[in-house]
This record gives sequence, structure tokens and C-alpha cells, in this order.
Amino acid sequence: MGIVLLGICALLVTTVFVGVRWREKTGGVGQVPPPAPEYARRITALGDEDYDLVLRGGAIVNGVSVTWPFASLLVSRDQIELRVKVLVPIRIARAEVTGVRRVRGLYSRGFKFRTESDRLDKVSFWPVGKAAKQLAELGWY
Repeated sequence: MGIVLLGICALLVTTVFVGVRWREKTGGVGQVPPPAPEYARRITALGDEDYDLVLRGGAIVNGVSVTWPFASLLVSRDQIELRVKVLVPIRIARAEVTGVRRVRGLYSRGFKFRTESDRLDKVSFWPVGKAAKQLAELGWY
């Protein structure tokens, strides 16, 4: 019986340790690490009317998944803002993005933004309709 309790305690300690390390690395469920200072300086506060394109759809942000219409992607030539109803907006500077990768789902296609820091690895946006051409026209490819 003592060995079983010891095994359960070891499993509990390991689970807590891994959970804490995972939260430190990812910022927590639904959270994204902030951009590096050189990119954060390039992000400006824009009003909705200042963006060139607004896309509605679904999103997955580090374990939090929302469907249409609870996510929107606001796009300008210099930055993108991903708004998910239950999360803090994610702002992305154009200089930070090394590319836009298309991802396929069962019934739709979405986007992932590649960065050198990999801070957006667990972020994807699933627009309603075909948005790849619109993003490319604004310099996001």
C-alpha cells in the first residue's frame, strides 16, 4: 500500500511540475507571449476604421478554440490584430512575420503566422470564405 501511495505522490508531483513548466513556456492556456521589444515598438494602436481588411471566422489560440463569429482578424499593411471574444487581442507586427502558412482542416482552410521566435506557433485563424488573396494583396504571404 505504501508503494502505491508513493507512486501516486510521484505522479502528482510530476504532473504539477510539467504543468508549471508548460505555463511558463506558453504563457498559459489562451495566452501568447508578448512580441520581442524590437517588434513591439512597431505595433501602433489602431481603430477599427484604420484597418484595410476585417475577416471573421474561428480561431485556435494555445488551447482555446472559438468558432465563427467569435474571432476576427483585422489586417493592415503593417500589422495584424487577432481578436477572440474571450481573450486579450493578439497584435502582430509585419516585421515579425516570416511567412503565412496555410493549414487545412476537415472542412476549411486556415492560416498560421510564422515567426523567428515561434511565439505564434499555437495560433491559427480560420476565416469564412477565401481570404488568401486578400491577405496577399496587403503583403501578407
